[in-house]
Amino acid sequence: MGSFTRAADSLGIQKGRASAAVRRLEEEVGVRLLHRTTRIVQLTEDGRAYHARARDLLSSIDDMQSMFANAQTVLRGRLRVDLPTELARGRSTPRSRSTCGSGFQAS
Repeated sequence: MGSFTRAADSLGIQKGRASAAVRRLEEEVGVRLLHRTTRIVQLTEDGRAYHARARDLLSSIDDMQSMFANAQTVLRGRLRVDLPTELARGRSTPRSRSTCGSGFQAS
């Protein structure tokens, strides 16, 4: 982005909130992530490494969430649930079939 003002505008927040959020993050991480001057904001070497790792983690999360995005996928397998006998008898089995819906086939 190059400046807190542009970053804040793109997020729809105030510049002070963006600056405070970065300051808190730097305190939590324990390193300076951005080099600030009156004209420009740039990533430090630690900031570049942090950004690259964060981007990789977010990509992995997206991949994980998309694993089950296809509504046509039918999950198959054995579902094991441990319950007290009193609770399991006549109560959980009929409900569990309706709760799982058509997207799950028990073996």
